[in-house]
Amino acid sequence: MANPFVTSARVEDEVKKALAKALRKDPAAIPLGSSIVKDLGGSSLDFLDITFRLEQAFGIRLAHTVILDHVEETYGEGKAVTPGGELTPAAVALLKLRLGEDSGLAEGMFADEIPALLTGAHLAKNVEDVLAALPAECTHCHAKAWKSDDGAKVVCGACGKPAVYPDGDALTKRWLADVQREKRLFAAA
Repeated sequence: MANPFVTSARVEDEVKKALAKALRKDPAAIPLGSSIVKDLGGSSLDFLDITFRLEQAFGIRLAHTVILDHVEETYGEGKAVTPGGELTPAAVALLKLRLGEDSGLAEGMFADEIPALLTGAHLAKNVEDVLAALPAECTHCHAKAWKSDDGAKVVCGACGKPAVYPDGDALTKRWLADVQREKRLFAAA
């Protein structure tokens, strides 16, 4: 079920606020297409802060594991990253599906170069992916009465408890399995 209670504009606004707080910048000066690392000066610690702020704003849990780690865990070591740290062609193809064809990904890139490609728009997409997994009914009382008084957190209109979304890692694994079924990027281990 799509989430009609939280707009893309609200997600983008919260992403800009989270970036601004973590990076000590004016939210109006943060284009969502900017690289969080290269253009905005973010670091790996900033990603943790930004993720925490977004989780708090929407009452969700984003993915905490890098998609390449999910690939290696599921399909075997070396399927996404070579022993020398380079992305495999299959990993590049997968990441282009996730980040876009124009994301700057290229064969021969090192895995540790990926964070420099991430933008606020990628964060917004991750938030929207989790929000789109709003269950059809409340997991507590089974009512189909969702509402949002603030346009960010969804609660049950019957019992008042917050919506329970699948976490970002579970959704990433589901997406990865769907892509694998369709594209067969990774040979069985």
